[in-house]
Amino acid sequence: MPEAFDEFYRATGDHRWLVTKQVMLKRLNQLSHQNKTGLVPDFAYVTGNNAVPAQPNTVEGPNDGNYAGNACRVPMLLAHSHAPLARDTEKRLLKFFEKRSRITAGYKLNGQALNHYQSNSVSAPVFAAVSANRNVGYDSLFVRERAIIERPLPTNSYYSATLTALVVLNQ
Repeated sequence: MPEAFDEFYRATGDHRWLVTKQVMLKRLNQLSHQNKTGLVPDFAYVTGNNAVPAQPNTVEGPNDGNYAGNACRVPMLLAHSHAPLARDTEKRLLKFFEKRSRITAGYKLNGQALNHYQSNSVSAPVFAAVSANRNVGYDSLFVRERAIIERPLPTNSYYSATLTALVVLNQ
């Protein structure tokens, strides 16, 4: 949420928000560089200068250390940040998704799909990121994923519907 930390700083004048943003982006980028895919986990443990993916079932469930229901928001949250670490992390994520012919509902950090089905909760945030990065090498991903906003909102998942609506509202 780099933009949120910037807003908190503007509202309060408290530089600790900028420090928090920088440390968060540094750890997120560190997690992204721990594998070839650039994917980040739903949860990580941060100690000192290190961040490691959480093990399964240590925070919320079996996908704690995978790119799943929480990490799927990362591309959307980085989409409009100009911070170099945010741009690098987002670029790594988009490169991974650009290589997929179809985005599925979650991945292990090595890129192995967790499911065979698609979900707006993963696809909509990717579309937000690729929309903010038009004409820089991800146009085929944009074309593939724009269907996410052209079809009706999901009625079986408030989470997917909410993320899709947020993406549409920020277009």
